[in-house]
Amino acid sequence: MATSTQQQPTTTTTAQKEEQELEQIKSIARRDASFLLIAAIAAIIFSWMELNAGNIEYRGINSDTRLLSSPNNNYQIIDAGYIATTPLYNFLKENRDWNDFFALINTVVGVFAPFLYIGWQTFWIGDYVPAFKYLFISAMRSMCGWCTFLPPDPSYLMSFKDFPDIIQCLQKDCGDVETAQVNPFLSFFSGHVATLVMCANHMYVRKNKKMCYFFHVFNVLQIIRLLATRGHYSIDIVIGWFMATRVSNPAGRLGRYFSRGDSSSFESALPSSASEVFEKLVGVDVVKEQARMSVLMKTNEVQNLLSQMKDPSEVFAEPTARMLAEDMLDELRDMISSSSKKGEKKNS
Repeated sequence: MATSTQQQPTTTTTAQKEEQELEQIKSIARRDASFLLIAAIAAIIFSWMELNAGNIEYRGINSDTRLLSSPNNNYQIIDAGYIATTPLYNFLKENRDWNDFFALINTVVGVFAPFLYIGWQTFWIGDYVPAFKYLFISAMRSMCGWCTFLPPDPSYLMSFKDFPDIIQCLQKDCGDVETAQVNPFLSFFSGHVATLVMCANHMYVRKNKKMCYFFHVFNVLQIIRLLATRGHYSIDIVIGWFMATRVSNPAGRLGRYFSRGDSSSFESALPSSASEVFEKLVGVDVVKEQARMSVLMKTNEVQNLLSQMKDPSEVFAEPTARMLAEDMLDELRDMISSSSKKGEKKNS
């Protein structure tokens, strides 16, 4: 009797374990099947788009070349943003005063205001994050424009009150805006969009949400105007937004180090070996850091520190402690980086 009683819990435990394993297998099968279904649907959609991207009939414009990027464009560049803003383009072309008015607003609010904000944050507040991000965005835009210069669209509605035309016309006589030769400028990618998005997001983090919402709404209106005046292609807008929200983040990290005057952390963020340079160029360092952070965030020490922190919006709002969360994250990254370097040296 005693022996049968002891074997019964063991049998039950084994059955539960087998049931859990079976359920896990079913869960993995459902996951894989759902992924294959999603991937198949996505592949069909993406393939159709790639094969028919140059077919103007699918854009709802038939063979009307007036709705392409330019009636004088022999290459027939098809831009969805140009097609969507055709009515506004026709209005601005017939009413150049309105075009100048919108351009002036864009120059004041969309260009000069972000410059003032970056300068205020840098020299008055002592926060170099926007400045470092802006320098990085400008460097990337200059390199992209130098590698491939896309000339302005022939139907571009130039305005001497727009930026950079307003600067160029201070140095020379630009003449009549409707007949003057278009001043050269870099098209890819949109610095207007990237700078506004970067500044608006920084305002949000610093708990200036009303200004953030204002500049994001203004940026949407600016995007419509840029497409309607043929000042930027749609791809310029997309990449400009992506540059501000994703690609410029490492530059913001360097800006935080510089703001604190922490030269050791600033130097540690820079590559110190050929392998680190390679990893940063191909993006492997981001993958490795994400894996390390995923493991580190599960430790009890980190969880205890996070539980002691205030609400992130409150932390960022306090001038004396607005970088607390960022500092903690940077310190954790430095610890991971240093331990990783020691491990790599031992393995080598």
